[in-house]
Amino acid sequence: MAVLPFRPTPFFANKNKAFWRLQLLGWSGAMLLRAMSSLANGQPWSFLALVLIATINGFSISLILSVVYHQLIGRRPLLTWGITALVLPVAVSLYAFMDGWVIGLYRPDSTTGFAQLFIGVFYLDATLLGAWSALYYAINFFLRVEEQNDQLLRLESQATSAQLAMLRYQLNPHFLFNNLSVLTSLVYKNQDKAANFINELAKVYRYVLDTKNAELVSLQEELDFINHYIYLQKIRFEDSILFEIKIEESKKSTYLLPMCLQMLVENTI
Repeated sequence: MAVLPFRPTPFFANKNKAFWRLQLLGWSGAMLLRAMSSLANGQPWSFLALVLIATINGFSISLILSVVYHQLIGRRPLLTWGITALVLPVAVSLYAFMDGWVIGLYRPDSTTGFAQLFIGVFYLDATLLGAWSALYYAINFFLRVEEQNDQLLRLESQATSAQLAMLRYQLNPHFLFNNLSVLTSLVYKNQDKAANFINELAKVYRYVLDTKNAELVSLQEELDFINHYIYLQKIRFEDSILFEIKIEESKKSTYLLPMCLQMLVENTI
């Protein structure tokens, strides 16, 4: 598999930088479209200065809106959308007023009144700021949902790790104490059996150490561990335990949490 020579960084890893990139890209695109439309409609090249001023005005007003929306986005929906419905028309009206005033200065001899200029640019400015507001809320709500999902996954992972740690801590002291008692008696009765017992006990604790940081293990690995565990228990209870595994071979490649079967077997015993 080919490996990239660099590690790609998520676009929203730095929210502040991502905001300015989208801000510059979006308003630059709006200015370009507005400039092309003006030239296509026969406006002189000097009219592009008005397009630049209008873009700067929209850019500045959107920055003010971003501050207001940032304070609203974590509030109750009724408060967020209610204040947005009040703030957005005011921002659009301010934007249209500035655009109409600049156009009036550009065409002092025009017979078109300021009210007509204001209404003429109001629709375009409302479209720009309305689309900007919708994108702002959509992106930020998406990021908040992603953050909540990431936090939930981290909490689930921590809970799983804590449960596994509890299983290991439960196995270590009681299990070791009981088996040391068995081993003491075996040393005097049957040294060969004691040697096998030590070997199986070492394999059990080797598995515990090897899976200490593992999130998942194969069913085959877990069954091997259970076999070692049952061997020790059968000696402890003097072969009074009957144990048999019946699992399809195709299922043994399944992955599961380490030591989850040990808890079931221990409770059964």
